[in-house]
Amino acid sequence: MKQLSLLIFLALFGLNAFSMALETDSYEQIRKTTLEKIEKYGAKNVLVVLDIDNTTLAMPQNLGSDQWFGWQSGNCMGKEKTPPFCVADNFDELLDIQGQLFALSNMIPTEKATVKVIKELQSKGIKLILLTSRGPVFRNATERALKMNGLTFRESAIGSANGFASSYTPYDLKNPKASGLNAYDIKSMGNKSPRPVSYMNGVFMTSGLNKGIMLKTLLAKTKSNFKAIIFADDHKKHTVRMQQIMGKVKGVDLVTFRYSKIDPIVKAFHASDKMPSIKAWEAIKAASLKAFK
Repeated sequence: MKQLSLLIFLALFGLNAFSMALETDSYEQIRKTTLEKIEKYGAKNVLVVLDIDNTTLAMPQNLGSDQWFGWQSGNCMGKEKTPPFCVADNFDELLDIQGQLFALSNMIPTEKATVKVIKELQSKGIKLILLTSRGPVFRNATERALKMNGLTFRESAIGSANGFASSYTPYDLKNPKASGLNAYDIKSMGNKSPRPVSYMNGVFMTSGLNKGIMLKTLLAKTKSNFKAIIFADDHKKHTVRMQQIMGKVKGVDLVTFRYSKIDPIVKAFHASDKMPSIKAWEAIKAASLKAFK
């Protein structure tokens, strides 16, 4: 009776009875869930979608990290008086500096098992892609970091292994149906105008757009259908949005993981005085000025 009541509730509110939102600090749980879906639906019907920053790879230092970028954008953008620790006066300049830091720094796996689990799952014949909030301008630095860690997603990409040759506009607010979207999807993201995105080599760079919306448009663009989708991201807002959008797609067994392995590092950074990052940036800036003299 309780199970029946739950199904009625889900039907009334348009939710997918197969949708599940979990939290984990281990790739082993992602691995276990994916293998269960392979056993249930077959490898060709399973898609795994992973975020990059603080989910697949992380900066070995705070400068240039996801938490550093959030601190800078949250405290320095749109202020009448810019605090002295700010590295940029506007968002475009901050993005440019972030790109420089990506180019200067290596990245490391979020845990020892990360690369091993990804490769194992790829060997099972599933589709496995990356979906990041990074914009297309960061593609070269991103793919360099992935390669340095022995990761490639061409063979496990959905659609063509090459993807699409250039950046593109993922949807049109006046004609959302052409991109696989509906009125609910558009309303969910607040009628937000699109920005250029890029999908190549199994890496989807979405310029900070709603990840649930972005995955839905990519599935439509590549004419892909899956019975099970596993999504992992360190930001809860992204797993919530994935649930809100893909969790309403009938016939899709969706499992989202809010990945928490890097949480202690993020929390420690936000609780600190940020001086190591501030001094590290000042040193880079001073070295750059000296080089151009």
